[in-house]
Amino acid sequence: MKRLSVGSRMTLSQVLKIGLFVGSSLLALAVFLLTQRLIDQLSSEVATTSRVLARLCAQASFPATTNPELRAIFSEVISGLNFPIVITDEGGTPRAWREVGLDPALVPAASIDSMKAGLPIAPVIRERIRHVEARIAGLDRQNAPIAMVFPGTRISMGALHYGEPSVLGRLRWMPLLTVAGVALLLSIGLWGFAIIRQAEKRNIWVGMARETAHQLGTPLSSLMGWAELLRTHAESAPRDGEIRMPAAELAETVQEMERDLERLNKVAQRFSNVGSAPRLQLKDVTPVVREVVVYMRRRTPQGAGEVRIEERYEPAPEVRLNAELLEWALENLLANALSALDKRPGVIEVSVAPRPEGRAVEVVVRDNGRGMTPREQRRAFEPGYTTRRRGWGLGLALARRVVQEYHGGRLFIRESVPGAGTTMVISLPA
Repeated sequence: MKRLSVGSRMTLSQVLKIGLFVGSSLLALAVFLLTQRLIDQLSSEVATTSRVLARLCAQASFPATTNPELRAIFSEVISGLNFPIVITDEGGTPRAWREVGLDPALVPAASIDSMKAGLPIAPVIRERIRHVEARIAGLDRQNAPIAMVFPGTRISMGALHYGEPSVLGRLRWMPLLTVAGVALLLSIGLWGFAIIRQAEKRNIWVGMARETAHQLGTPLSSLMGWAELLRTHAESAPRDGEIRMPAAELAETVQEMERDLERLNKVAQRFSNVGSAPRLQLKDVTPVVREVVVYMRRRTPQGAGEVRIEERYEPAPEVRLNAELLEWALENLLANALSALDKRPGVIEVSVAPRPEGRAVEVVVRDNGRGMTPREQRRAFEPGYTTRRRGWGLGLALARRVVQEYHGGRLFIRESVPGAGTTMVISLPA
């Protein structure tokens, strides 16, 4: 199976952004479809109710508008409706209505009869009737009026005009409001992710700068010390200018300076590999681990009962690795273990062993330090997170990036108990 390249792998931030976008889109779509279904269902119910009412009116001879008792029945039938409705007679005169902004009791039936007969009526009554007629025009633009025809004939007995419930109008805005709300939440979420990402970048850049200074500091300090030693011998030389330095001391000084220069070159190689696809070679991981242990042992307290680093190496298959980068990751693990030692003697165990199934090689770093709480374990690999006063919170993050993104392996905490120590594991595919 082909392995994904470094550039094709998505970061956690990218995965969260995609998940947020997809989840918000699905939520908006679900609310939109549900609201639209409710709107369609409610519209259908209103139309069905109106048609049934129209047939009922026709069957009951409701258009006999000269009968006051039937007009009372009109009002009683439609009084329980919650949507605009107007019943007109065969001449288009409104006879009964509901939810049109006017109380039917304010327009006496006798006034309607007088107006239809051409008799004068009060101007305020005429204005009220015109208000209802104007509403009829608006209702007809929403829905076609339902004609009331006497059963068995083609005699028109009036029409039923109806609109939509007010709640239906509000529901029509719900999908748009939902989409706008989800878009706002999505924007806030993306903005939050951008802020977090910027903070992570700042932490990474600050950490990288400090890590660079830290990596270069040790060999540079050593070189300065050797240079000072040579200067001291030069200043104490006889007047003839000849530097009389013991050959053994001179050889040791040159050897140490060469070692420090080699260290500087190694640091440069490490940083040149960051951000690019490093060249991996099939090698035995044990010599790489041994070299790191030798280097770190020289940096640990050497007094009796102080700190000791124990080693255990088992025969293991070769793995594809970049020596410079893997050494960097191991140094960070060992430095982290050293900083966690809160008791004496401090013990760090380093081992290399194949997995039982033979598909991976594990490099295990175990210490007897202060250990980590569950919360600290969850955040241990976050850039910028540290429990040390002078820590930069980048060592474990860089180590995980080196192991997982560059070597296709895993770096994880196998076990950590407060007060009893921590076990870190690098698992590399064999």
